[in-house]
Amino acid sequence: MKSTQLSLRSLTVLIYLSAFAAIPAFAAPAKSASPAPAASPAASPAAAEAKVKPIPFQNTVVSVDKATQTFKMGKKTVHQVHVTPETKVLKADETPAVFEEILVGVEVRGSVKKRADGDYDAVSVKIGPKAVPSPAASPSPAQPKKK
Repeated sequence: MKSTQLSLRSLTVLIYLSAFAAIPAFAAPAKSASPAPAASPAASPAAAEAKVKPIPFQNTVVSVDKATQTFKMGKKTVHQVHVTPETKVLKADETPAVFEEILVGVEVRGSVKKRADGDYDAVSVKIGPKAVPSPAASPSPAQPKKK
């Protein structure tokens, strides 16, 4: 008799648990026949790329690959930068330059955008150290006021 009661209780508990497990499936809202809304602009790769802000950099070039139009820069951490046709390449004095003027050991600065593969695309590159403004002609010392 005890085994019959035990199996009836366990069967009852099993039925209740099955019923409660099925409730969320019935409570879920029915899917509408209308098509799903278009993906949000942030979900598309082009929109995600447009929202990426340029990252400023200033470092020394450690290697240059002219075939792939890339250079690596850094001391402790080395980053690879791709120069694209859209990249503005300038000399330190703001005159236009070409990729071939980027040489090992030269200081470069500008801004980059991070790519999905971890490398960077250059937005702008300035070749050479930042120009230090020449001291302006010092004004003549102020004349002491006469009383």
